[in-house]
Amino acid sequence: MKDGIQDDGMNSFDKPKVLIVDDERDQVELLCLQLEDEYLPIPAYTRKEAIKLVKAELPDLILLDLMLPECEGYDICSTLKSNPDYGFIPIIIISGFIEKSDKIKAIKCGADDFIHKPIDRLELKMRIKSLIRIKKNYEALQESENRYKQFFNNSPAVTLLVDPFNFYIVDANDHACAYYGYTHEELITKKITDISAITLEKCSETTQHVFSGKKSHFYAFHKLSSGEIRNVEVYINNIEIRGEELLFTNVYDITAIKKAERELAESKEIFKQVVELSIDGIIIGTVNGKILGCNGAACRIFEYGKEEMLELSVADLFKGDFSRNISKIISGKETTGDKAVEAIIKKKDGTLFSADFATRIFKLGNQKRMVVYVRDITERKKAEEALKASEENFRTLVNNTLDGILILDFEGRVMAANAAIGKLLNMELEKVIGINITRYLIPESVSVANQDLINILNGKGGYLSVYEAITSRGEHLWIEGLGTKIIYRGQPANIMVIRDITVRKKAEQALISAKAAAEMANRTKSEFLTNMSHELKTPLNAIIGFSDMLKEGIAGPLNEKQSRYAQFIYSSGNNLLNIINDILEFSKADSGNDELYLEEFSVDESINKVISMTLTHIHKKNLKLNYNSENRTLWISADENKFTQIISKLLNNAVKFTPAGGSIDIFSRQEGDNLIITVKDTGIGIPEDGLDKIFNPFVQIESSLNRTFEGTGLGLSLVKRYVEMHGGSISVESKIGEGTSFRIELPVGRQKTVEPILQKL
Repeated sequence: MKDGIQDDGMNSFDKPKVLIVDDERDQVELLCLQLEDEYLPIPAYTRKEAIKLVKAELPDLILLDLMLPECEGYDICSTLKSNPDYGFIPIIIISGFIEKSDKIKAIKCGADDFIHKPIDRLELKMRIKSLIRIKKNYEALQESENRYKQFFNNSPAVTLLVDPFNFYIVDANDHACAYYGYTHEELITKKITDISAITLEKCSETTQHVFSGKKSHFYAFHKLSSGEIRNVEVYINNIEIRGEELLFTNVYDITAIKKAERELAESKEIFKQVVELSIDGIIIGTVNGKILGCNGAACRIFEYGKEEMLELSVADLFKGDFSRNISKIISGKETTGDKAVEAIIKKKDGTLFSADFATRIFKLGNQKRMVVYVRDITERKKAEEALKASEENFRTLVNNTLDGILILDFEGRVMAANAAIGKLLNMELEKVIGINITRYLIPESVSVANQDLINILNGKGGYLSVYEAITSRGEHLWIEGLGTKIIYRGQPANIMVIRDITVRKKAEQALISAKAAAEMANRTKSEFLTNMSHELKTPLNAIIGFSDMLKEGIAGPLNEKQSRYAQFIYSSGNNLLNIINDILEFSKADSGNDELYLEEFSVDESINKVISMTLTHIHKKNLKLNYNSENRTLWISADENKFTQIISKLLNNAVKFTPAGGSIDIFSRQEGDNLIITVKDTGIGIPEDGLDKIFNPFVQIESSLNRTFEGTGLGLSLVKRYVEMHGGSISVESKIGEGTSFRIELPVGRQKTVEPILQKL
């Protein structure tokens, strides 16, 4: 730089402004040095100074450290984003230790991106450039949007723009707002199914029809804000706006035209529901008993075809008693009315069966008609007989089962019991009947038993509870009771199955004590590792950052030996940081405190991000990397941070163990509801006897003191844990000298939903 002019000819005033807010002056100086070749860095060390510089300079981007002496970075971020004059300025949060909860809090405050310390200079520049480009595109888009709105709102038709993926209304003109009775803001929060009776399946079918190059035209019901339902005629075509494919929908009210058609259709539907879909047979006859019509159920019951039924009389279907009284039934003197009568009826082949039937006389115009309702009760009769046999079997089973069975009233008194109860309480069975069961429970269990009885009485369902009981000899034992409500001797009762679980309970108590001790030790270990890892990261940031500046020659030229030493410092610092991160992540996963934060993201973008961060090492070893994805638009519902760690650790392993000049292949595809990713290399391979060990923590196959390859042995263990946390699986194939292939399988989950277009603007 000479006299404020860069060597490439760019004036400093033409550079994008980057405001750096951090109370640590060494960190600010480091960031200024890293950015000054492409950007105009502006330092700020306090909240007050940062707010003042934002107002004065209007920077293109803000780098904001979370930990400031007088406030948190969240406060500054929230203040700026809530101000319409500065809310459009992108903000990148910087911290040495960002958990998922910190990211969520930062997002709520309006942060646009996050970056961890120690900061990779190339990654930082890439993110800054991307956010500044988005900001400029947004400003240009605003101008284009204003022109589009003028044309859209001046259309005389009721017009809607609908997202073809999630069917949200993304825009509506003034006529649409006036027609439906909603404000524009209210209307664009609704799906088309909120104002239309159309189903999601019909929406999908219509979308496919439109995208095949055809216009769609249909009739539907739309609901106004007042609740009034209107008949509409709908025309749909597809339209591309700002790169988004949308459904251009024109709506015309035809309520008056469709009213008569709807009433007729409703009348036919009622007839169909009452007659054709009835489970009972329905027969319509004349005053002479001639069958004029019947439903499908009647044909099934009597096993005649409909044409055959129309050739019969009602009397042909019943035994003689009914046939002789047909004239009285038709005259209305002996119709059953609402009462069903049991009778023996004949099928087509002469088979007799039991049925309930009812008859009524009604007028159709000026003529009398008879309607007969028939229900086949053959199965009910069989069930009644089976019930009698079942009750006898039940008595035998109850009296011989090893589990205790009690029937209690709702005051806890024993109404019935089997022999196992007497044995359990060490009492004669005759003496058990009539006692209150709470007499043999300890006080703590009495309250549980009483609450169970109350819940059963109030219809809150059955229960499975554990009680501590006392036998007649005073011996303590644990019992498990499964209870539900029954009708016993005409009144509600509680039937309860009891099992002695004393041995199991003692074993559980021993396991709980051992588990509590193990968890306490594990928490202590995890807290120590977390605190130590956080403390080590702060000095490592300076070591890595300044050694990077030294080896790049930014602070002045170095001789060959000095450059080599600076590179050693930089590499060792990064190795130590990786070891700390691996130990910290393993500690969290091992303690069970690690959680999944599910979100939807693009598989292709996430894998490409990992590849871009590894390209330096790949080029340094002269490796050939191939990435092949069968579905570039696939989205997955998963923890993106853990997903990128899975891919990163597998890719770094492949780079580490593949000799110079080798190749690495990454394959991505979808099989059913699963995502399949394969990472394959031409590296040194794994011995067959080591394949079962590589996923164990702190295990490295090359275990001699002079290991060729460095590492903690935690990488693959963490990969396996993260994959299994997602409900997936991982497998490996390898041959010595030929390479290794890792295959992971993860559930895809929900597909990506497209946000309404106006929410993006």
